Amino acid sequence: MTSALRYEWVRLTTVRSTWWLIGVSVIAQGVLALVLTLSGKSRDGSFAADAGALALSGGTGMVPLVFVFMGLIGVFATGHEYRYGTIRASLTAFPRRTDLWAAKALVVATVAAVVGVLLTAESLGIGLLVGGPSAEAVFTASPMGRVAAGYVVYLVVCALFGLALAGIARNVPAAVALLITVPVIIEGLVSVILGMDAFGSARSLSAYLPFTAGERMMAVTAETPLDGGPAPLRPLTGGLVFTAYGAALLALWGALFAKRDA
Repeated sequence: MTSALRYEWVRLTTVRSTWWLIGVSVIAQGVLALVLTLSGKSRDGSFAADAGALALSGGTGMVPLVFVFMGLIGVFATGHEYRYGTIRASLTAFPRRTDLWAAKALVVATVAAVVGVLLTAESLGIGLLVGGPSAEAVFTASPMGRVAAGYVVYLVVCALFGLALAGIARNVPAAVALLITVPVIIEGLVSVILGMDAFGSARSLSAYLPFTAGERMMAVTAETPLDGGPAPLRPLTGGLVFTAYGAALLALWGALFAKRDA
């Protein structure tokens, strides 16, 4: 197992796309934190808690950007192996597939967690620098610690989503398409359909869609939508639901990985 971890760590950190995606994530996070912090300041100098949470979490729920980059790290972590046929060499070196599967997941999760902590610190620094005293009071309040932790967990699960999708599809374009369309398009369509009168009894299920639930980890309010939609999940519940989706997808890939030919 140790050899598999070392192998996956070297492979992931020597792929250029990993560093490109980390670099783009840092830039995007900084720009979003700056814009959201400045836009969150009102004329009287006050600063909204919602704006602070958005700035700290890279605009997640508003701008589907940084978490997609983390998901792409997961996609490329195994998708490139199928694209170039190097998965055969990996399986030859590590015939115990469960070890290789676990090593891939652990390495991707570690990289995403480290990057998530750095991105959160970047947003906090920008928010304190340009937000003024009112923003400082918001960013240093107790809920923001939970928002920051939730954001890191969210990025880790997104990276594992990408890893599992690439492993299941064994095709980089297909995995990228799913990673982008599910949170941006498909979940929205499902929510609209469940909101129809014909699905009145199932309307509450839209709160349990994966990315909708996951975004609750970074929320600081729990207001029921004015359109009569389902009440949002509590942050802990949303995080558990989102993590359960990620674990199920990862387990499905693991089962397929152990049985399918390379």
